[in-house]
Amino acid sequence: MKKKLTLDLDEKVYQQLLERFEGDENALKEYAVRFLENHSQDLKDKPESDEIKKGLEDYLNKGSAGTRSYGIKGQGW
Repeated sequence: MKKKLTLDLDEKVYQQLLERFEGDENALKEYAVRFLENHSQDLKDKPESDEIKKGLEDYLNKGSAGTRSYGIKGQGW
């Protein structure tokens, strides 16, 4: 089942795309569909939230155990 997606583009970007496809809006739409289909696999491979979580875990694991340096002086435990 096909779904419809409406995109709001900046006028400059729209004009550049329209120029590239020589004013053919149908060709522009087909390009957009193919582009999204080809890049949808990127979303399945590695979600961005996993990358953020891993980065946070790495950051927290870098600190040495037992330190109380949580910011400016006087704000530790």
